[in-house]
Amino acid sequence: MVFLEPQKIALLIAVLAGFLTPFDLSAVNIALPTIGSEFSMDVVSLGWVATAYLLASSVFQVPFGR
Repeated sequence: MVFLEPQKIALLIAVLAGFLTPFDLSAVNIALPTIGSEFSMDVVSLGWVATAYLLASSVFQVPFGR
């Protein structure tokens, strides 16, 4: 089994997180029409759903990045 250096592991995690965050946000944006119809939400509230997801992912990325 090949062990990677800690710097390479950190780089791999950073690249993976940099890919997954926009990918997940686009998945949330695609799901917004379904969320709106299921919960009878207006457009302004749906905008807050996407914003809340982005804020939550940003808040958790900073401490986990350390």
